[in-house]
Amino acid sequence: MQGKMSLSVFSLSHLAVDFSCFFVLMGAFYTDVSDVQLISLGFLIYNAIAFALQLPFGSLADALLSSRSRLSAGHIAALGCLLVALGVICPLNAWARLALCALGNALFHTGGGIDSLVLARGRYARSGIFISFGALGVALGTLASRAGTLSPWLVALLLVGCIILILRFCLQKSPYETSLNNASAKINTSGVVILLCAVAILVRAAAGAYTPVPWKNSSDPLFVLAALAVFSGKFAGGLLADRFAPRTVATASLLISAPLLAFGNGQIIVCCLGLFLFNVTTAVSLCVIASQLPRNPGLSFGLTTLALFLGSSLSFFWALPESLRPALTLLFVAAAALCLFLSAPRQATGSAGSLTKP
Repeated sequence: MQGKMSLSVFSLSHLAVDFSCFFVLMGAFYTDVSDVQLISLGFLIYNAIAFALQLPFGSLADALLSSRSRLSAGHIAALGCLLVALGVICPLNAWARLALCALGNALFHTGGGIDSLVLARGRYARSGIFISFGALGVALGTLASRAGTLSPWLVALLLVGCIILILRFCLQKSPYETSLNNASAKINTSGVVILLCAVAILVRAAAGAYTPVPWKNSSDPLFVLAALAVFSGKFAGGLLADRFAPRTVATASLLISAPLLAFGNGQIIVCCLGLFLFNVTTAVSLCVIASQLPRNPGLSFGLTTLALFLGSSLSFFWALPESLRPALTLLFVAAAALCLFLSAPRQATGSAGSLTKP
């Protein structure tokens, strides 16, 4: 029961943290910084802090939490929520508020990511469920900032509520080791497996960054549809991997998504299906890396977010003609599918129903 409660608290807090960050980014920051190039730079800096810093934070957390320290993953996540709350309400300039939100986001994800891996009980679904709620937070935070009717103090109060719930339900000290198994993968050399998964995440992120979804910004309801597709894919990915085997789920979903996104990205239904399938692999790549670093769940989570940052940042530096983007999408997604085909296990981990049992 405690495992289920902590998953619920961390997942809803994930939604609240990403909601709050994009409430600031698309509201205060976007309004205060009028120059388009500076806004683009700001988002790049936000991503660098929020995603790339999870690697050193995760490594440090591994060292602290695996010791006799009374610190838990919940404490790290609660500190992240506090920093985001300060970024929402503090009367600072836009850049300082962006930095506070990004730093808090990185700390929260470090704590929540560790919890999702340590309590996974050998299965994939817990990580997929935790990760998925961020997509909803980003979309809803963007919509709230556009509406301009929500008080920053209410947003901060939401985060305070998350802190209270985390400190009440998410401070348990569990054996600091992941129990995910990768024995049935085609390649079992630890360093090669980690490299293959990191490459899969990087090229998949690059494909997502270079694949335009022209309809999703046309109106608010359509924007939410895209977010729901991403959320559903991440949520279902771990459940499907536990049921039908990680290798099958990861490679099949990516290969089917490639033509849908490359050639059907302008059609709402086709694109949403492509986005759903494209995001199914998220939990698989994370958990396969964690299986190779069982005593370093923080480092494992940080490796995935660093690869995600590097892949998604390519579009900031290298523009591609529209005519080349479908071919690039097909190539990158195929490369990601091959990497996961080689590194993910062929056997299912069992019934996902027992995922969150303590």
